[in-house]
Amino acid sequence: MAALTVIGVGSRLRGDDAIGPLLIDALSDQPHSQIELVDAGSDALGIIEYFQGRDHVIVVDACQMGRDAGCIEEIDPTQIDLVLKDDPLSLHGLGLAEAIKMAESLQMLPEDLKIIGIQPESIQFNGSLSVPVQGALKRAVKIVHIELNRVKQLAEA
Repeated sequence: MAALTVIGVGSRLRGDDAIGPLLIDALSDQPHSQIELVDAGSDALGIIEYFQGRDHVIVVDACQMGRDAGCIEEIDPTQIDLVLKDDPLSLHGLGLAEAIKMAESLQMLPEDLKIIGIQPESIQFNGSLSVPVQGALKRAVKIVHIELNRVKQLAEA
């Protein structure tokens, strides 16, 4: 099994919401045997199956955080507040917060889970990735490589 699993969540049809799947595409262009790549589409709840049996997981999603477009934040999975209607963290029906809470209640959270949220500018249907989120995509690729190096160092220790 790969040292690190990277899961991209988002709809390719909704502008900046495509950041998760597009990150998976960008990482696929530079194949690495130590990284397992998962395009979860807009089914945030479906990510739970990719937690099982994995120690190091990164989930990348467009998240409404009230920040400037393209801002990247690492979100502590233990601090995610479950919000169903008024102010969801994720942009999907059953979102990332709900999936994390469900995995936690099922005792399926990976030992090392990182949530990378990227603030979208626009999630309009048939929109393209905004300029700020294009920049965030490049930075997110670097974050994954840094994280892979960290995981490899842990394995060697």
